[in-house]
Amino acid sequence: MNTNTILFSNLPFRPEPNQVFFIENGYDADVNDLIRDVYLRLKAKFDRAGMDFYYMPYLLSEHDIEAKLRYYAPYLSSQPLVGEVRSDAFAPYISDEDQRKRLKPSLIFGATREGYAGDVRFRQVALSDVDFVSSAAIDALVHLISQRLAASCGVDADMAPISPCLASVPMEDKSECLLSQEFLEPSAESAMPASAEETAEKQSFMATEDVLRELRMTVQKLRLEGVSLMAIHEFIDKQEPLSRMIVTPDYRIFLPDYNGMEIEMGALPKAIYFLYLRYPEGIIYKHMQDYYTELLNIYRQLRPCTDEARLNLTITKVVNPLGNALNENLARIRKAFVEKFDEHLAINYIVTGERGSRYAIPLDRDLVVWEE
Repeated sequence: MNTNTILFSNLPFRPEPNQVFFIENGYDADVNDLIRDVYLRLKAKFDRAGMDFYYMPYLLSEHDIEAKLRYYAPYLSSQPLVGEVRSDAFAPYISDEDQRKRLKPSLIFGATREGYAGDVRFRQVALSDVDFVSSAAIDALVHLISQRLAASCGVDADMAPISPCLASVPMEDKSECLLSQEFLEPSAESAMPASAEETAEKQSFMATEDVLRELRMTVQKLRLEGVSLMAIHEFIDKQEPLSRMIVTPDYRIFLPDYNGMEIEMGALPKAIYFLYLRYPEGIIYKHMQDYYTELLNIYRQLRPCTDEARLNLTITKVVNPLGNALNENLARIRKAFVEKFDEHLAINYIVTGERGSRYAIPLDRDLVVWEE
């Protein structure tokens, strides 16, 4: 068995070197039947060699893609989705047209990034000479790929048979990238609170961290990463639509174009959110005290049965630039949206900004409807 290389452009995900994919151009029924027959054995053998094997038609059923897809693309119809990814899903991304036309059923592995455009080059093993009925032939195939992968990483295959490239691949904590650290980092002023307030402020910072920690756990369960993006790519609109936002007379928030999704949050973060909705240009963090009366009036409407002294105390804490109450509630606003759908869309609905500048909600206000 010989190996070649194939260059891919504009793949909708970033493959890892130790991932092995079945690819073809068109559909070879005989080869696909063989792959399906030995799929579990093949996957187990690659797994023992420290590699992950992917057969695209099985991807949707194995990775809970349905829930992840609806999280990533909330605008999709609530009807059941297509249950199988095409086996030739990789073919359109092959850079060389002649190579794409000549492509036979193969396994690709050892992905490496090439150039500045984000192209990815894989090593390729054609399957025309593999007897999938023979366990020895499958072992030989896995061993060959493991050796080639180790060689491409500059590792002695006999010394490092398990995940030869994995140690050299920097692992990204995507959930950390997803969540801005602005809510966790106190400003210089808030780092030096009055001694009488230290305990309360520490508890507030801990509450903010708890909110974001809980959100990370939710996102890690639902967020599409890696090859899962390939599986759902054909379902996603090229121009992903933003939903209108409807605020009802009783102050509930709905996104009707995302299957009637309701965004739920407590009265205080909702009052802060409504304040930011009123100011498309944004509000400077340290100037929140200028909006004390307006925010108090909004909060009063959301908490009509709360006594005035408690209302005033709550809003006083929120607008205090030396405190953390505003950060905590901005984190709760973020959580209310990002626990429902992916941040690449949610970023349009949440309060964002850089420390020292204006915080704002990017959503076009033409999409916001206040019902009476």
